Amino acid sequence: MPPPSAAAGLRVPSSGGLSSSTLAPSLKKPSSRKVVLAPGYSPLDWAALAANPKNQLRGTGLPPGLVRVTPSMLKTQNGRKGRDAWTSYQGRVYNIQPYVPYHPGGKGELLRGAGKDSAQLFQEVHPWVNWDGILSECLVGILVSENDIQTEDVLDAMD
Repeated sequence: MPPPSAAAGLRVPSSGGLSSSTLAPSLKKPSSRKVVLAPGYSPLDWAALAANPKNQLRGTGLPPGLVRVTPSMLKTQNGRKGRDAWTSYQGRVYNIQPYVPYHPGGKGELLRGAGKDSAQLFQEVHPWVNWDGILSECLVGILVSENDIQTEDVLDAMD
């Protein structure tokens, strides 16, 4: 048997974590899992799709500018019954429906955030990912409170 190399002492133990007798924290495996994407649905394919503004990744029937989205409006856009799947992150609302077949974690994992704010979920699974860089062309609008829309309606009626 050859002598151990200098790098052998740097390897992580095969048990998946450190023993409980050390003061070091145990290593946890990430909770997300990657799925095999269908041909034509790689990150490069998504980048090519998102680079073409004719693809209307925001969705159809939306005004050209950003939409003011209330939590109740967001809740209805949950990806069910033919609706687009919207989610919010850091006050921005994105249509994630076009990204579903490209998501490395799979459809079910991505749609866990549909119809609600995904900030906590996103931070738990992959905080290093540039969310806005990936979904910038899917930006629907900004998240506002229910009261902001009601106040706006009252002011419009006064005009």
